[in-house]
Amino acid sequence: MKIKIIYETETGTTQYVAEVMQKKLMSLGHMVEVHSIHFQGMEPHINDYDVLLFGSPTYEEGRLENSMQEFINQFNGELSHRKNAVFGLGSRSYTFFCNSVNILEEWVQKRGGTLLLPSLRIDGFPEDLTQIEKWVSELNALL
Repeated sequence: MKIKIIYETETGTTQYVAEVMQKKLMSLGHMVEVHSIHFQGMEPHINDYDVLLFGSPTYEEGRLENSMQEFINQFNGELSHRKNAVFGLGSRSYTFFCNSVNILEEWVQKRGGTLLLPSLRIDGFPEDLTQIEKWVSELNALL
């Protein structure tokens, strides 16, 4: 399948997670492209993709990274014809741990999309990739 991972990051951790996902999904035979909203633009081409993954860290009092918030505010596309999944990063030391996931899930649903599986919530920098690899394997089983 053709998969696009659309993400944003400030410190690089979400990019790292997106690239880990890309590598794992490619090893499973999928064609995968990553798209940074900040560096590659607010209009990722999604027409040729079967699956869309959306990812963002959570900042301050539970907000999305600024570029991702701008993206979801501007995006006018329909997500009902694609398979969708969400991942987010945060710190359990904050009240609104991984609230970016909640925001992205709600946005996907408002755009007509459904989520293939429960979203991935990552606490801090993922030293151990087991959680990510397990989630990607579960995703792959649903494709």
